[in-house]
Amino acid sequence: MISTFVWLVVVWLMLWGSADLGLVLLGAVVAAGVLLLYPLPPVRSRVLRRPHRLVGLGLFLVADLVISGIRVAWDAARYGRKVRAAVIAVPVLSDEDYVIATAANLLSLGPGKFVLQLDRRERVFYVYALGVRSAAEVDRARADVLGLQRRVIKAFGEPG
Repeated sequence: MISTFVWLVVVWLMLWGSADLGLVLLGAVVAAGVLLLYPLPPVRSRVLRRPHRLVGLGLFLVADLVISGIRVAWDAARYGRKVRAAVIAVPVLSDEDYVIATAANLLSLGPGKFVLQLDRRERVFYVYALGVRSAAEVDRARADVLGLQRRVIKAFGEPG
């Protein structure tokens, strides 16, 4: 709760573009009001229970960003305007909202793939994947998305 309060004050100061004492005090009043009027549900952090998995996820993301960037650049240079793409249905592997949101956001972070839609009831991500020209590449893109979801679940999900 204290970290949320501090974050709200920091955002307030960034919005005003200044950090004088009056704005800090006014930001503190606004942040306190927001937290009192709109209380947040308690969230238990699972990050500290699995720091090695979180580091592994971070390293995977850095590698994926580099590889995806190279792949997209290669496809753009090789095919120009004729680069193909596909919308791929990929099963969602978790029921936890924060895991699903994290996986969708991390997937959309890099070039070449992003989540177009999430069908919560059917538990399906619809992913736009660039550079897909064959059934094998569709399978590879689906496997990439499933692998990322598994890494997010291992880093943040329930033990099991």
